[in-house]
Amino acid sequence: MSSIAEPGRTLSLGNSVRALGAILVGALLIAAANTDIPSPLPWAFGLLPVALLWLARKVGLLLGALAAASTLGALYASGIHEPHQLVFIGVLAAAGLLLAACARRGLPASVTANLAAALVLAVAGGYLLAGGMDELTRMLAARIDELKRLETEHRLSQSLGLSSTEFNHALEQTGRLWALLLPSLFALKWIVVIATNCWLASVLFQEEEGGFPAFSEFSVWRVHPVGAWVLALALVLMVTRWKPAFDAGVNLAFPLALAYTVQGFAVARYVAQAFHIRGLVQAAVLVLLILMPILVTTVMAVGLLDVWYDFRLRATPDPRSPQGGRGHDD
Repeated sequence: MSSIAEPGRTLSLGNSVRALGAILVGALLIAAANTDIPSPLPWAFGLLPVALLWLARKVGLLLGALAAASTLGALYASGIHEPHQLVFIGVLAAAGLLLAACARRGLPASVTANLAAALVLAVAGGYLLAGGMDELTRMLAARIDELKRLETEHRLSQSLGLSSTEFNHALEQTGRLWALLLPSLFALKWIVVIATNCWLASVLFQEEEGGFPAFSEFSVWRVHPVGAWVLALALVLMVTRWKPAFDAGVNLAFPLALAYTVQGFAVARYVAQAFHIRGLVQAAVLVLLILMPILVTTVMAVGLLDVWYDFRLRATPDPRSPQGGRGHDD
């Protein structure tokens, strides 16, 4: 796809439509990530990194940094005075400049995404430790109370086929679970924001002339081997049953479980390609997983075992073939 920011080139209607479609999909993903997880910022600020990346490609990193600082000042002048909001806006702008700098250096997309995510996660962790956790907990409790009020006034439980007691009990259980997982959910939200920006950058901009490099095919995706050690640490913390250690272990294990589930789907996709399984059969398997969510546990187990067994390497008859090599690269 042609770069939407390349000077001297007229965009075709097809490229414009694809670019607009990608931006809309990215905006929907970021909005969805902010739907149920309390956020210190409106979701639209989540598109700031890709906007700064585009600007830095047009005017250079130095002028891009000056524009980011000017934007921050303009937002302050417009009435945004909360320190944590300004810090998050600043770090999102810095993430966009980091994406542009890494792209100029020719770093792989995965490395660039990890660096940008690490920057944002460091600020998110600092926000939680500096009192943000209490604020998010209050916001979450307010949302639960609002749902209880709606249940009292409009009987939401009837539309779900539940009694009022069952509905309120489910709300309380959900509130406890979300309160426990709030740190990891908050972190995952920012990971989704950065990942979406990196995906948009890889779709909208070419590799040459400081553009963003393309990601590898999904079927070769895998968690870094150190993830298995972090998961082991999380399980040890959970076994202690000491509340702070247990909470930390749960919040470490939850995102890793999601990551290994994604890796399990990547393994399944690779095997389907290696054995030329028809798309209709693959779609039927996905429908089965939706109808029987317990099977997702099997997918997660496959993703975790892939750390040691490397299913993708063994799914290819000849490891020296292109298909086998791709399965062993990451």
